[in-house]
Amino acid sequence: MQINLDDTANIFNTLIEESPMPIALYIGENMVIQVANRAILKAWGRDASVIGQELALALPELKDQPFLGILNQVRTTGVAYEAKEDKVLLLNNNVLQTFYFDFIYKPLKDTDGNVWGILNNATDVTELVNAKFKVEQSEALFRQMIYDAPVAIGILRGRDLIIEDANDDLLKIWGKSKAVIGLKLLDGLPEIIGQPFPDLLDEVYNSGIAHYGYETMARLERNGVLGDFYFNFVYDPIFGQDGQVSGIMVVANEVTGQVISKMEAAKSEERFRNFMYDIPMATAYYETENLIIRLANDEMLRFWGKDKSVIGKTVVEAIPELNVQPFVSILQEVYQTGIIYHADQEEARLLIDGREQKRWFSFTYKPLKDADGQVYAIIHAAMDVTKQVQLQQQKDEFLGIASHELKTPVTSIKAYAQVLERMIRNEGDEKKANMVHKMDLQLNRLTGLIGDLLDVTKIQSGKMTFNPVEFDFDAAVEEIVEEMQHISSKHRIICALASKAIVFADKERIGQVITNFLSNAIKYSTDASEIEVITFSQDGEVILSVKDYGIGISKDMQHLVFDQFYRVDGNLQHTYPGLGLGLYISAEIIKSEGGRIWLESAAGQGATFFFALNIKSFR
Repeated sequence: MQINLDDTANIFNTLIEESPMPIALYIGENMVIQVANRAILKAWGRDASVIGQELALALPELKDQPFLGILNQVRTTGVAYEAKEDKVLLLNNNVLQTFYFDFIYKPLKDTDGNVWGILNNATDVTELVNAKFKVEQSEALFRQMIYDAPVAIGILRGRDLIIEDANDDLLKIWGKSKAVIGLKLLDGLPEIIGQPFPDLLDEVYNSGIAHYGYETMARLERNGVLGDFYFNFVYDPIFGQDGQVSGIMVVANEVTGQVISKMEAAKSEERFRNFMYDIPMATAYYETENLIIRLANDEMLRFWGKDKSVIGKTVVEAIPELNVQPFVSILQEVYQTGIIYHADQEEARLLIDGREQKRWFSFTYKPLKDADGQVYAIIHAAMDVTKQVQLQQQKDEFLGIASHELKTPVTSIKAYAQVLERMIRNEGDEKKANMVHKMDLQLNRLTGLIGDLLDVTKIQSGKMTFNPVEFDFDAAVEEIVEEMQHISSKHRIICALASKAIVFADKERIGQVITNFLSNAIKYSTDASEIEVITFSQDGEVILSVKDYGIGISKDMQHLVFDQFYRVDGNLQHTYPGLGLGLYISAEIIKSEGGRIWLESAAGQGATFFFALNIKSFR
């Protein structure tokens, strides 16, 4: 068949129709589809019936997309519009799908320069864009993996080893900031020049074979100081799509502590043995999970009531009387967990000279770990505190007896003083009556001190009793505040009671704690005029706070505040007298009620004391 080359219109239409590139022609203000080849109809998900329709009606899904507006702009301005990888939503098989196109809206003008139509040429690049998205997602996932990895990881690119990425752990190892990202490795870490690492990296890059280093020393600069550090590390080649090495992944784990420990252990084992034998404290050394006694100095053997025949035996074999006591199980737990254990004044029953004796020890079980963090031995250091414990018991007994003996006469004196005050006041001698009243107030203070001493002895002996009842917490606080406000005319106690909590606890004991908080706030804020009391509920607890604006407590002393007999330092002891028992007793009461107690303070800025108790219900 011979084609008539003179029929140019048909030839042109055939070329457009058969073109694999989507082509369309839009005419007039309403963008009527004049031409649409098979490729663009396929892209639209439409058939030839749309030809002759307005574009907005043929493709209604374009309504909320920018393309109709862009076409109108091209028509009115006469300026072509070109886009790359632009997103468009089209109905395909009645499903709205996302496509990406490179396209041109080219205005067609008549001889007068007026736009009579717009030619739309497009290229479907959806697969290319989706592929790029997948690559970007994979790369982002890979980079996130680097940042989230529990070990130090970095990526070096190209033969120049450009630092493309490095997570925080690797930057910390290098002693660098993120400023090194994008630099050549030797520019970012010039201190490794002359060390084996550049040559190792070059070898990995050329060979494509990973290099593994174990406990390798590297000289690095940290905080401006060069030092020797040790690492387990891998230089792993990264291959491009062409199969050629395009970079190197660095994975490192610092083992400086373990290496130094091993080196020191190797050098000082003999010194360690001599130290164990010469140290004045009782020490022993156990190996393996079976707790074999490898070393025990003379002081420890004396504590145990044993001789050197126990060396080489397990603790269970050598000291069988410990089997029914908690020490062997504690040792086993230390070996399994690797967590140090320390105890003060722990009671032990030992066979000494053939008879069981009760002793008290302060001791520590310290696990020793290898480079892999595994426990291989335990050091046992102990001090016999039997005499101190016995002295403390005697002191507590004396305080208990003295407190009981003092309580009765003081109570009687107080009663006499109150009667005497009323008698003198009735006689009209106010001056003498006021003097007796002051004596009564001092007796109140003495009664409080005796009560504190009694409470301490009860706490020490485990005999403090509690009588829990359900009570309205805010109401109890309000009652105590009213009583304290009558006592203190100088300080205004401001309350914000909002817990609405019902608690199950010893109401009198909790009241004792609140009174102590308020008394301390009044005592230690002589230059202030206000005290704040707040209650609120949070996470199943009722919390009370008492805030003063007094002398405050320095950070380095706050850990002692709830200790027995703690008082303020220096000259302030005379300014703020007392035995230092109130907060200790308060802490023991709150702990016994299953609660928490703490403070927030700074020297010279007042203090806020808190305690928390479990809530039973709400009113």
